[in-house]
Amino acid sequence: MRAFSALTFDIRFQWRHGFYAVYMVVCAAYWLLVQFIPEPLREQAAVLLTFSDPSALGLLMAGGILLLERDQGIHGPLFASPLRIGEYLLAKAASLALLSLAAAWAIHLPAAGMPDAPLSFSLGVILTSTFMTLLSIGVGARHRTVNAFLLMSQLYALPFVLPLLRFFGIWDSPIMLLLPTEGTLTLLQSAYILPPPLKLLHAFAVLLLWNAAVYAWARTSYERYVLEREKARERQ
Repeated sequence: MRAFSALTFDIRFQWRHGFYAVYMVVCAAYWLLVQFIPEPLREQAAVLLTFSDPSALGLLMAGGILLLERDQGIHGPLFASPLRIGEYLLAKAASLALLSLAAAWAIHLPAAGMPDAPLSFSLGVILTSTFMTLLSIGVGARHRTVNAFLLMSQLYALPFVLPLLRFFGIWDSPIMLLLPTEGTLTLLQSAYILPPPLKLLHAFAVLLLWNAAVYAWARTSYERYVLEREKARERQ
């Protein structure tokens, strides 16, 4: 029940601060962009846009929301309630994953129609969004200014764009199999061609493992750099 309350609080907070309105404009811009792409390239463009969308949404918005909440003094009173840190983090990840999923379908349907494997496609979007959201929270917790957060979040995310080099046929390496975004591309491309079961299993496994790892890191970062500072401020 606490987790659901935290989720609805996050959705209302994001709506009140105009995140949904901005994202509607972004989706409309993506939709217009797709209309000008030649038909033979639309599938590849749809995968690329769908890949970048949950990544950018989670990476930029989650840390930005955390900084905004910190400026508004929300974190101290929030954890005076029975809400737990895990519930707070999962509510953030879930609220942005829902927004990412809606945006991904809004981009994909006009470009390429109904995916052949809608469940794999949707799970790819959700797991990528949650990974990037938790990564963003971990980075945002460690920095006090928007400029520092924006710079460091890009540096943290840089290794995870490497699978795009394989996607464009520029460079391939077995090391990409260890990256969560390789799993993302596999699941998004399953919208057109369902991969072999072993490759599909690998995509889910690598995304789930990275989500678990980044959750632990984001939780530690939040406890150390946000909650401990809030407690120190209250003691002064």
